[in-house]
Amino acid sequence: MSYRVYVRSAAERDIVEAQNWYEAQQQGLAAEFHAEFSAMPGSLAETPRIYPLLYREVRRAALHRFPYLVWYRVQNSNVTIIAGTHGRVGPGRISALLRGR
Repeated sequence: MSYRVYVRSAAERDIVEAQNWYEAQQQGLAAEFHAEFSAMPGSLAETPRIYPLLYREVRRAALHRFPYLVWYRVQNSNVTIIAGTHGRVGPGRISALLRGR
């Protein structure tokens, strides 16, 4: 079964912010980050429950090359990406972020 994947606008903003940061570090790095992130919805569509359930029906998937986490929910046949964060963001901030989304 393939799930439909939706990306909330707040998560899109998180991704754009990360891309801008990576591009400021090194020219072309944002494109590499974008390419890796773009593969995530396809992976989540096929096996969304493979990643751990961490907080109120929210799961977390990690990018491979970049220290970036994708936070999402699985509901019925839908996957909704709700946030993206750097891997070093503390649990208190994550929980506050997810409560608001």
